[in-house]
Amino acid sequence: MPPKLVRPAPPYRQIADEIRSRISNGELQAGDRVPSVRSLMRDFGVAIATAQRALTSLRAEGYIRPERGVGSIVTTEEERGRAANERVDKSRRTGKVYPTGQYAKITHAGLDKATEQVADALGLKLGSEVVRRVRVTYSADDKPISASTSYFKGDLAKRAPLLLSTERIREGTFAYVASTIQRSVDAWQDQFEPSAATAEQAAELGLSQGDLILLGRNWIYDDAGEVLEYGESITFGRVTYRGRLGD
Repeated sequence: MPPKLVRPAPPYRQIADEIRSRISNGELQAGDRVPSVRSLMRDFGVAIATAQRALTSLRAEGYIRPERGVGSIVTTEEERGRAANERVDKSRRTGKVYPTGQYAKITHAGLDKATEQVADALGLKLGSEVVRRVRVTYSADDKPISASTSYFKGDLAKRAPLLLSTERIREGTFAYVASTIQRSVDAWQDQFEPSAATAEQAAELGLSQGDLILLGRNWIYDDAGEVLEYGESITFGRVTYRGRLGD
């Protein structure tokens, strides 16, 4: 077997990983100020764009948030939400991503332009081409329980053509993409916050306007530290298996 190349994570990801580690081990507590762009430039010897991208990545993941007159501070666990690596593990073990009885319908699969939030999550420029894949997940009794959209870098459209099909990808989009580009799934981050359903969101899930829902944002990372898939979801608030990525 030929030796496997070990690709170092890009500098911005290494910086983000270091700060995330300080948060996880308690060195940085909720409300603590995180290093500024200038401090990161000095401590890590990187350019301003790299330092800014590291902080942007942490903000997108929910680990930090801006505080007027202070800079960026560490968020609370409630603000961050809870990780969902067990779903990645399930895909690896069983080749499936849904609990028994649940299923999804892909309502759209095509190319689009990245919004600011999507561009930040995928490390792209605003307006860059991305693959957008929209799905509705149903319970065993055929009731909609979540609506979610996954985003991928546009250059994957040719390398992973199934992303542009409205057919389900049984093992999950993240597993399919990782296999196609010869990477492995390394980590998963979820961020959820409760909200009252707007009229449009209520219509998607068959609810009444004002009902409790969960707004979700999800990131899946590959073993090179890059975001493999980014997603946004709305989920019926009383459902325990919440909005997610993949097919």
